Amino acid sequence: MFKQFSNESSQKQNFNVLILTATITPPSGVPLLARTDPKARLQDYEKGLQFYLQFLNKGIDAIVFAENSNSDVSTLKNIVTQSGLQDAVEFLVFDGLDYPLSHGRAYGEFKLVDYVMEHSQTISIHKENLLVWKVTGRYIIRNMAKIIAHKPPNIDIYVNSRKFPKPWADMYLLVWTMKAYETFFGKIRNDMIAEPSLQFHPEQAFIKLLEKPPRDLKVKRRFNVTPLIDGARGSDNQDYSEGSNLRKYYIRSIMNKLVPWLWI
Repeated sequence: MFKQFSNESSQKQNFNVLILTATITPPSGVPLLARTDPKARLQDYEKGLQFYLQFLNKGIDAIVFAENSNSDVSTLKNIVTQSGLQDAVEFLVFDGLDYPLSHGRAYGEFKLVDYVMEHSQTISIHKENLLVWKVTGRYIIRNMAKIIAHKPPNIDIYVNSRKFPKPWADMYLLVWTMKAYETFFGKIRNDMIAEPSLQFHPEQAFIKLLEKPPRDLKVKRRFNVTPLIDGARGSDNQDYSEGSNLRKYYIRSIMNKLVPWLWI
């Protein structure tokens, strides 16, 4: 039986919830999506969930695994049960793909986020001191512990952006408070509809939105630690932890230390 959450932890300064987003069975024809095999994607999510469970009580207070293609998640639930951590994990499985395919993956991701923020029992209980860490569930962020440890205090939005070679804000890992969701993240879904020519990536649209957040939000648009990602990129099936993608990580990590103002 998965957790029926109580108010016991509500007095903490922050209640850190990790949302793992998932689409096990994507519809065919989604723009800029190459990794479409449900079996491969499920295996990605299994590896990801297994990895992130280690952070419970080590920077993360609860996990919400949210799947929007109404697919079977029994193997994922078994992983949690075998770990003995089911009291800290909530599953939300629903049909959330009822939108035009042309809207693209970013629209779908934020539609999923909206569903979680509205329906999660975990989030409902801890709204007053909530801090959400949203991770694309197929990706393993190997240095997640360092990213958590080096998060700035009293922040409403924490994202990773770059200026070169083009303005870009990553969406695989996002951090926000309830205030930031209500005034910013919960209002941008329609702004993330895919550009018809597909020449303009959603990450490029996202960074433009981040340039003008509500004035009373505390925003940091660059992570203090460069994320080290392991997993196949959805747009082209290339592995983040191999070849040129791994070299980019090392270059960005070094440059972030030597010239932190040069966002590459």
